[in-house]
Amino acid sequence: MRAINRHIVCLAIILTAVKIYAQSPVLSLEIYQTGLVRPTNIQSAGDSRLFVSEIGGKIKIIQNNSILPTPFLDISSKVEDPQWAGINSFAFHPNYAQNGRFYVLYIRKPDNVVQLSQFRKSAGNANLADTTETRLLTIPHVLNIGHRGGAISFGADGYLYIATGDDADGGRNIVGDPLNNAQNLAKLFGKVLRIDVNANNNTYAIPPSNPYQMPNDGIRDEIWARGLRNPWRMSFDRSTGDLWIGDNGQDGWEEIDFLAKNAPSGANFGWRCYEGNHRYVQTVCEDSITMTFPIHEYAGFTNNNGAGRSVIGGFVYRGQQFPAMYGHYIYADYISGNFWALRRNPNGSYQNVAQSTTLSSPVTFGEDWQGELYTASFSNGNIYKIKAQSCPSSLTLTSFDPITSNNTFNAGNSINATNSIANAVNVTYTAGNSIELKPGFTTAQGSIFNAKISTCPTSP
Repeated sequence: MRAINRHIVCLAIILTAVKIYAQSPVLSLEIYQTGLVRPTNIQSAGDSRLFVSEIGGKIKIIQNNSILPTPFLDISSKVEDPQWAGINSFAFHPNYAQNGRFYVLYIRKPDNVVQLSQFRKSAGNANLADTTETRLLTIPHVLNIGHRGGAISFGADGYLYIATGDDADGGRNIVGDPLNNAQNLAKLFGKVLRIDVNANNNTYAIPPSNPYQMPNDGIRDEIWARGLRNPWRMSFDRSTGDLWIGDNGQDGWEEIDFLAKNAPSGANFGWRCYEGNHRYVQTVCEDSITMTFPIHEYAGFTNNNGAGRSVIGGFVYRGQQFPAMYGHYIYADYISGNFWALRRNPNGSYQNVAQSTTLSSPVTFGEDWQGELYTASFSNGNIYKIKAQSCPSSLTLTSFDPITSNNTFNAGNSINATNSIANAVNVTYTAGNSIELKPGFTTAQGSIFNAKISTCPTSP
């Protein structure tokens, strides 16, 4: 045996078929902008600017590495509470460059309702919005104690999706959603709503494929999906159109929900019949076969000694700067400050990898116009760019016939081997026959492996 360089291993490999999988990225955060006050949402208008909302009622523009002195929009006088209940989310119309329309979801005073309103950019200044407000949808509260509004986003179908909380108390050791709002189809709370804002400038229409449109059935036609507790953040994969939701649990479980682009409308994510994959109440609920259970859950407050209890949904990375991150759903926990990278494979399986990077109060994620990802700290007001360790050099293969090739592999590369290898102590087995070569791995010169090479893709 001979020792191989600590950071690379040289192997002679007999190559059979090749299947590409993404390796788990190693995330890091770089300060992108300071000086925001309790930021809540990050959006792009399709150009190099970043727009950031503050809970207190302002949307500010980051341009050329600085915050413009005049807010893009200021509705501070209209929000309920500048500390906790103001602008929750906003979204630019897909045709914003032509029509100048954008939408804001906020908690409105003095009646403390969830308000979805339309605004327009100023005719004479691209960095300033017209403050004229068109109120589209108002959701009155019942309990007025929390979980009233979450996120808004446009889907690939051009419709506006609105995620709402269950209007229930977020306190610990109490019964969640006591009014059963999330399952009640007569209520807009605990739902994903879908509306068509292209009908005209002053109202909205119901998309014809929304699931509940029988006349006089007592069901709100805006409802597209139900069974959510507090979906603070949701996003669409810009490449596939799939929907991802981070839904805060009550006490026991935090969950990541997923719906493929072609999934039928009318999904039931389970709350309050289920919290994550676990039965929550024993009252009458629909059969579990009708539920859409989370793609991933993790232990919440009562199951992890209070270490994590508030999932913050993120985005699937589709940028180009960090190939190791491509195709991974990046999300976090507001309380613990932890981050994860979750990869959904074509067969429906997934890998979820915890990151060593942490942040105080990560409250939201956002994409710029090129698909690069950002996050924000609610407590310190900073915006951070999310980065990932560079990929190892990849091997391009053009033949599926057996060939012999001498190649150099970084220690992070993984190989699906069909036979045994030397120095097993320096090899990490992850799933099936997947193995990772660690620094210090050694092999005899010219050793032969039947292998499939896994590299970091830059496209699907």
